[in-house]
Amino acid sequence: MNESVRGLRTPLRGAIIGLGNVAVHAHLPVWLRNGNFSIEAFVEPSSERIEVGRTLLPGARAYPTMDALLADGGVDFVDICTPPCYHAELALAACGAGMHVFCEKPLTISPERLDDIQKAAERTQRVVFTVNNWKYAPIWVKLCELIEHGRIGTVRSVALEVLRLPNSGGGLSDWRKCAEVAQGGILIDHGWHNLYLIFSLLKEFPLSMEVSMKSPVESGSGLEETVDLTMRFREAEARLHLTWQASCRRNHGVVVGDRGKILVNDDHLVLHSADSPPVRFDFPEALSNGSHHAAWMGPVVENFGHEIMEHRHRGTNLTEARWCARLIDLAYRSSRDASGFTTVCNVLPDICTQ
Repeated sequence: MNESVRGLRTPLRGAIIGLGNVAVHAHLPVWLRNGNFSIEAFVEPSSERIEVGRTLLPGARAYPTMDALLADGGVDFVDICTPPCYHAELALAACGAGMHVFCEKPLTISPERLDDIQKAAERTQRVVFTVNNWKYAPIWVKLCELIEHGRIGTVRSVALEVLRLPNSGGGLSDWRKCAEVAQGGILIDHGWHNLYLIFSLLKEFPLSMEVSMKSPVESGSGLEETVDLTMRFREAEARLHLTWQASCRRNHGVVVGDRGKILVNDDHLVLHSADSPPVRFDFPEALSNGSHHAAWMGPVVENFGHEIMEHRHRGTNLTEARWCARLIDLAYRSSRDASGFTTVCNVLPDICTQ
């Protein structure tokens, strides 16, 4: 990016909203390495975290609230790193103030707020961009490359499994265990990522969905800790198994085509192609290793910049977020139905036609 592109200044000036673990360990390192952006302010109500911010961002302005930042202005974008319950309102406030939005997932799962955000982005001509970083994991990039090169033919089924130990995660203040703050359980925490991974392979919305959710009584949170989700597409099927009740921490999967399959085994792939012996591809970092994945954030920030600078790219990420949000909302509604089954196009015909 440079000043000759659409007359915009670089580096673009930003403010981080919320200095929790994901901001400090995943977002901030990437902003500091990218010369097209400059973090010049942060919003943090905690006095302890304000001191962390002053150490990591010497010279940056500190604000106790988003309103205080908006009153002062002076930034081109905000990076929302708060718990999910605040995302929608902060994104709308930023758009209204003429700022671009870079936001942790989920952007929102409320259909009403989702529509409000999309309208605000269009009205103000601002970019609203969700951090969908898992598709930039080297193992997933390689899997997509193999598929694009026709090594397994047309994809017919995708099965992904996320295994996490009890009491995994929680955030800096254990907010993931609070339904009001987290907005949901493992379907939001890991389901969002896996939904856009599936879309990156099948590139269409499902025709129907079947879901089962379990919330252990002993946890007391009311949040779903195990989810089984099956989606049927025109010529393919996708299955997700997500749990916070596993005996080990792993990510598994298999993508089956009409000419072979690819096994996903956390830190390696195995390609079984119809026209060659099995081939193994190893990667230094397992998908289940850690929760911040700063190494995957570089392309996310670059694509955020592309949407800001190049109007032909604008809205690509928001469309992806819209798919994830609408499906998760529908999954929650379906789980409350006795059958757990929904014909998606009967409920969301606007999405199915896109």
